[in-house]
Amino acid sequence: MELTPLDIRNQTFHKKSFKGYDPEEVKAFLETTATAFENMFRDRTNLTERLKVAEERVNYYRQIEKTIQDAVVTMQRTINEVKASAEKEAEIIIAEAKARAMREVESIKRESENLRTEIEQLRQLRTNYFIRCRALIHSQDELLSAMENDQQARAEFEAPVMMQNGGNALT
Repeated sequence: MELTPLDIRNQTFHKKSFKGYDPEEVKAFLETTATAFENMFRDRTNLTERLKVAEERVNYYRQIEKTIQDAVVTMQRTINEVKASAEKEAEIIIAEAKARAMREVESIKRESENLRTEIEQLRQLRTNYFIRCRALIHSQDELLSAMENDQQARAEFEAPVMMQNGGNALT
């Protein structure tokens, strides 16, 4: 059973016959004790309220702390996911760039080979052209020589005939 200030104030004592306590002193002591109890109860009530407020604040701050910790964990997870995604994307970009570079190298090699083949064909055409030109020049030279020889032979043949006709050429 809890003792209250009212219990102390209403407490009565039985009086003993000869030797007893001074009722006024007992009454004063009980009044002082009751007042002290009232103050203690009031302080206890105030402290209980303050404790309750403090516990609520602690709980509030614990919730904030938990929320912050959850946010940090979520943020770290997001950072890791973004980092992993960026690394994968970078790997894909590098792989695509390498593949594109390999295709371009192969294309350039093919084009280079085609150009070499074309250059060789052009050289062959030039050589054939020179050969044909020399052959043409040679054949034209032979034709001119033949025509000259023919002209000389005619001139030799016509010269005696002209002399016999008296310088008149036959037409």
